[in-house]
Amino acid sequence: MLASGVRLAGLVLVAGASIALQASADSNLINNPGAEAGPIGTVIPGWNTTGTFEVVSYSAGGGFPTLTDPGSPTRGSKFFAGGVSSPEASAYQTIDLSAFAAAIDAGTQGCTLSGWLGGFSSQDDHCDVFATFYDGQGGSLGQQSIGAVLAAQRAGQTGMLFRTSSDVLPVGTRQVLIQVRMTRTAGTYNDGYADDLSFSLGATCPCDLNGDGFVQDDDFTIFVAAYNILDCADPSMPAACPADFNRDGLVDDTDFTIFVAAYNDLLCP
Repeated sequence: MLASGVRLAGLVLVAGASIALQASADSNLINNPGAEAGPIGTVIPGWNTTGTFEVVSYSAGGGFPTLTDPGSPTRGSKFFAGGVSSPEASAYQTIDLSAFAAAIDAGTQGCTLSGWLGGFSSQDDHCDVFATFYDGQGGSLGQQSIGAVLAAQRAGQTGMLFRTSSDVLPVGTRQVLIQVRMTRTAGTYNDGYADDLSFSLGATCPCDLNGDGFVQDDDFTIFVAAYNILDCADPSMPAACPADFNRDGLVDDTDFTIFVAAYNDLLCP
């Protein structure tokens, strides 16, 4: 493990579920990301839905995830699920990104999609989350995704695991469509699950962990703490696991190598 304080060597856009951008690009731009707004059931504030997509309580019983099963350390009392009978069910909303046009069109605006995704027991019912980017005329520019946490990855245990993906927004992006898709592979209930979803516009200098425009000793201290935890799924890891630069679910030697290169450059682009 590392010791802190050491100096390193040298589509047609969907109407009805759009939201206003929050004040900070670093904050989560998804409306109702953890299913906490509104009641249990299929009417979900902030989201349009298809099929039987619904909100379920962690206290529902009957084999659903509980507050003690693997999942988000910041979870509330509810989560998203696929619902009864539907082979596929989804929820979606659009986010307006036009306020960030200058950075986007300069090709320097980073973005991160993340969430806690999972399923039931030994079944492979699962959740996929997509962020699809559109220009001002509704033309598709690309897509980012996370998902497919299958039974083998959960070791046959009911619950959710953390997944994340970072990229640079395509030049010309003005809106992003967030779609949460649950797929049933067995049984009669669609046991794709999701909670604490996030889409944020982050720094284009990922190793600048404190956001001051430099990669230096303060960032190294933050990196060391994450390196010593190692696993992004560990509840003690900071949300979105920002020190996992290569997005493989671990903060390890590969990330350390990436950090060293940025540290030697010092100043963010």
